[in-house]
Amino acid sequence: MPTALYYLAVFTQVDLIAARDKIASADTDGLTPRQVLREGWHFILPFAVLLLALFVWRMDPEESALLSSVAIVGVGFLRGYRGERLTLRTLGRVFVDTGIAMINLILVVAAAGFVIGVLNITGLGFALTLVLVDTVGSNLSLLLIASAAICIILGMGMPTSGVYVLLAALVAPSLVQAGITPMAAHLFILYFGMLSMITPPVALAAFAAATITRDDPLLTGVASMRIGWAAFIIPFLFVATPELLMEGETARMGLMMALSVIGIIAVTSGIVGYWSGPLNLPLRGLVVVLGLCTLPLGFLPTLATSFTK
Repeated sequence: MPTALYYLAVFTQVDLIAARDKIASADTDGLTPRQVLREGWHFILPFAVLLLALFVWRMDPEESALLSSVAIVGVGFLRGYRGERLTLRTLGRVFVDTGIAMINLILVVAAAGFVIGVLNITGLGFALTLVLVDTVGSNLSLLLIASAAICIILGMGMPTSGVYVLLAALVAPSLVQAGITPMAAHLFILYFGMLSMITPPVALAAFAAATITRDDPLLTGVASMRIGWAAFIIPFLFVATPELLMEGETARMGLMMALSVIGIIAVTSGIVGYWSGPLNLPLRGLVVVLGLCTLPLGFLPTLATSFTK
């Protein structure tokens, strides 16, 4: 359910932006999907090699990516696409372009590595976590907000598995002790740990996308946060509403999901400023407020009050 809500928010926002800005479909020269697949089916093979290497041959991610890269080079030599085929001359240019494109990304990863290294070596990360959790531990809402900030900071530039292991040891126990179910607590830290990928100033995924599109990395990070805004709300939703994690009665699951869908679509419409037509600023603010009120987050203040008592 949380996954469906996130992709619903992304799809709705992209669709409304396209309608607002009158963005037409891409020019594909009249090609049908069948024609595209007939001409470019061979590009699926490197992805198949990547998945086989990861999940069947159990190779390391780095080795799997390297093997997949070799596969796509081989495919490019053997079969072209729409009159273009890889040659030895163009292969040399591929290496040059790849190196240039990776410079910005490597610098960002290196900087994030320095920050994480300092936090781990000095023990500042553990101390920061303990201080923040102890400070706001009597208020569940503040505890969740502080935990989310910690997860984003400690997740900078780290792989998902490493982020989860680190946060499961530092943050999750405090959330469980505050009365949150273990499943919701661990999914909460996992979500916010991964959100460092689209949260400036590091925003590793956004920087990678900006490298491909040759756009400004920081602006890409801001845009990714705006489009992925729902990912910052959904973890709070399934903490406040366990039904979204499929815990509880089926009827209540459906009700909470329906309220979440309505709220997310309303907030997204207010952010974009468009529904069936343009929305002025006061109406946008009203739609956002009503959408947030529709989201089933009302359980958090009640739980925080009872925990304080």
